[in-house]
Amino acid sequence: MGTKFANLHIKTTNQEIIFNALQSLSNKAGSVLADADYSAMSIIDQYVYRVSKDEEINKKASTVTFYLNKDMSWTSVLNDHFSWGTVEGIGGLLSQFILEPVMTIGFFDEDIFEFTLFQKGEIKTKKYFCEEGVIEENGLESEIIDLNYLKEIFDLNHFEITKLLEISNPERAIDELSRMIQKNLWIHSELISDVKEIEDTYTKLELKIL
Repeated sequence: MGTKFANLHIKTTNQEIIFNALQSLSNKAGSVLADADYSAMSIIDQYVYRVSKDEEINKKASTVTFYLNKDMSWTSVLNDHFSWGTVEGIGGLLSQFILEPVMTIGFFDEDIFEFTLFQKGEIKTKKYFCEEGVIEENGLESEIIDLNYLKEIFDLNHFEITKLLEISNPERAIDELSRMIQKNLWIHSELISDVKEIEDTYTKLELKIL
């Protein structure tokens, strides 16, 4: 078993914006974010169903727990049920409730690092850092690369962005992106209770599913 983790980041530190967006997310996808027995429906399918039918889907929990860490530009968001393969859908749904960019990080078994940027419900950039053949073997979606958007969001130059995108090794790529944007991307909610230094930098937020 290799290393697996996932996390999500919003490019704002405005507490009201973050709270409102996470509350909307909890209301629409609370069963996935608060219950270990995942629904058979995808994140987006749950959202569409709730909007059209105004019904709850397998909502067994009443609250969703997030862990937040804010720096000068970004707010990191952790949840016990974030994982590679689910955090991307959660990030896409969250970006429908907020104007600011949403970044998702998914890391699976040292084989693949999936990096996605959303804004207003649209994928702006999706990049898989992995060795040749992994994308095809796993039947992954096509990559989407917008260099101008990446330069704007991260305030990096063209050379820095292209050097990052050339990396195929997942561990090297996540290390380099962490260094470039000065954020710890090697993070999962489980570490909060395991590492005191990390626990001290995160705030727990519990939201009722409405």
